[in-house]
Amino acid sequence: MTLLNRFLKLLEFLEAAQSAFEFLTDPIGLSGVLAICLYFPIQTLGCDAAAAATLSCTAALTFFCLVEKPDF
Repeated sequence: MTLLNRFLKLLEFLEAAQSAFEFLTDPIGLSGVLAICLYFPIQTLGCDAAAAATLSCTAALTFFCLVEKPDF
């Protein structure tokens, strides 16, 4: 019975992980990951924290707009 209970917990974890990965493959998730991944290299290049956050968010917003292609 404990084996089935652990297997059920594993399946619940996989379901939660699947929803998290599904969010990360959406354009908003991809742009968030891009902002986080660009923040640290920009900061190591010599920018302060506020400038690195601004630049990485600008790059992520540009990426999001290119992916979504909004109609104006």
